[in-house]
Amino acid sequence: MANLPLEIVVDILCRLPVKSLKRFRAVSRWWCLQIDSQDFAKLHLRRSLVSNSNRNLILGGLALYSIDLGSLDKVHIIKPPFYYKSVDSITNSCNGLVVVMSDPPVLWNPFSRYYKVLPDNAIDRPAFEDSYCKVAYGFGYDSVNDVYKVVRVEEVRNSMTHVWMYSKARIYSTKANSWKVIENFPYPLPFLRGNWRVHLNGALHTLVEKLEHLRSGEFVKIMAFNVKTEKHFEVMMPQGIRFRGVNASLDVLGGSLCIVSASTSGVGIWAMKEYGVKESWTKLLSIKPPLIERGDFVKPLVYSGDLEKILLNFDDKDLVWYDLKKKTIENVSIDGMPFMFYAEVCVESLVGFAVPGQVKKLPTEKKKGKKCLNKRLMTFSSETIVVHSIVPFTLSPI
Repeated sequence: MANLPLEIVVDILCRLPVKSLKRFRAVSRWWCLQIDSQDFAKLHLRRSLVSNSNRNLILGGLALYSIDLGSLDKVHIIKPPFYYKSVDSITNSCNGLVVVMSDPPVLWNPFSRYYKVLPDNAIDRPAFEDSYCKVAYGFGYDSVNDVYKVVRVEEVRNSMTHVWMYSKARIYSTKANSWKVIENFPYPLPFLRGNWRVHLNGALHTLVEKLEHLRSGEFVKIMAFNVKTEKHFEVMMPQGIRFRGVNASLDVLGGSLCIVSASTSGVGIWAMKEYGVKESWTKLLSIKPPLIERGDFVKPLVYSGDLEKILLNFDDKDLVWYDLKKKTIENVSIDGMPFMFYAEVCVESLVGFAVPGQVKKLPTEKKKGKKCLNKRLMTFSSETIVVHSIVPFTLSPI
């Protein structure tokens, strides 16, 4: 290895999963400095995104789990290095980061185990006695300014009917490390499932019921919130499709915005092949009974490597492959799967952050070998601290 050019060593390292890279920091001082550098974190993430490697499913339910999408062989339990009440409260993933919607929220990289507790920001009480406040979070990335943003929307709803009355909104920026009040959201977010997890092209997306549907015949529309400009805009729906009497939801599949329509007659999925172009909406698939139970919820997750199959979450109970050519389904059997779960796709990354002058000790998975690891790190522990203290919580556009 000593005879290999450094460029080749870096090229090899950037292809490895995060767990291996964390271990290899102990090989030498140079390896530690390299893996901890901001440039390497960008290179590793870019390589994973381009090659569709180092991708995982994060499952929430009674506990938190991960599944390697490259093998789909078994489930691994994830133990967060902090306490929070519910495992069913994680946002979408952006470059390997998620937001745990606790109080206060926590910005977390599940694979590097870095985390940051966001500043406290009190939730306002509703102005009306017969109302309550429902809080929803969104997580996005502004690639132009290299900033991650957490959006918090406080929806005031009627206590009896749960009808949306009005919303207040705040946004947190990793650059400012603080919350600020922004323009109120002029529309309600999904009430059930917490599915405000559709982040694409620097914008958060949601389906909204159209108040003018009696005149137009169109019952829903797609609204988006640009995390850079902090402005709302509408995304055009597929032409000629009416979502009346169906349950519709939004997702992202293979970098395209998707609409899932579910009814008693089956499920249909449309994809916007070119973002923002109404004419690019294409129907990907249609699944009807007996391949699917009537009324089942379906969430598209990822394409297979040859793009001939789509991995689907069936009703938060099963993972199945849908063959686009044969129009058949195949159940995926994975050791240790929970009985009920929700699933989010997450890429492994080294994107992280450190408070200046401080380094969080990452918990070791096994006590065995701990002394040996510490001994190998003793000779350059001070340099390691310097590296962590200068690595900012940023990621340049890729």
